[in-house]
Amino acid sequence: MSVSARLDLIDDEHTPDGFSATAWQAVAGWFAAITEHPFIRQLADGSLPEVVFARYLLDDAHYLKGYASALASLSARSGDPEARLMLAASAASAIEAERSMHRQFLLPRNIDPDAPSSPDPKAVAEPSPTCVGYVESLRAASVLEPLGVGMAAVLPCFRVYAEVGSWIVANTGDSRPDHPYRTWIDTYADPAFAAAVGAAEAYADRLAVRAGADERAAMLAAYRRATRYEYMFWDAAWQDQRWPQP
Repeated sequence: MSVSARLDLIDDEHTPDGFSATAWQAVAGWFAAITEHPFIRQLADGSLPEVVFARYLLDDAHYLKGYASALASLSARSGDPEARLMLAASAASAIEAERSMHRQFLLPRNIDPDAPSSPDPKAVAEPSPTCVGYVESLRAASVLEPLGVGMAAVLPCFRVYAEVGSWIVANTGDSRPDHPYRTWIDTYADPAFAAAVGAAEAYADRLAVRAGADERAAMLAAYRRATRYEYMFWDAAWQDQRWPQP
């Protein structure tokens, strides 16, 4: 069976009244705040300053390494062969996405996410405090929390990006091929990405059905926290958030 067929099989169990749909409804206010943020507004219309987008991509390169680690941990813990494959494939995709943005956008601008930290307060190689906090929360959840809670923590990154991609396409009507962020928009508005989102949510839904009331409450709390981090991630790039200097 192909990887895409396996994803379709998992997604067949994704129900509109399952945990993922309920959790997404619970964070509707945060998604509205994301689409109102000037970073997303200017990303959509192409007016976002390149330096701000570069700062975001730098954080995203650091983030995707940690996100891939969290997905790999969840894959190793899962007893479901199809889910293990889905999570491992998503981890590999996250690593490839990091490498791609590194090659195509950051390195030509002399920005290296792998460069050692610098005492220069103007250096940008170091991830923002928000990025570090978000990554470490996902790593901890993927290893230390029940499997359902770990899955709930990684879901908002899937769903928020799919929804932002769809929102930009639906609300801007800007399909010009020379849009400066066309590649980014097309990546997250792609139906293939939506299929991967659905597969991850379907697995979380199954875990929620098997979980007790306390674990389901913890899953929702983890989902809310990660969605707030998603908002904070955009804002950190917009504000050019840096670590304090002595």
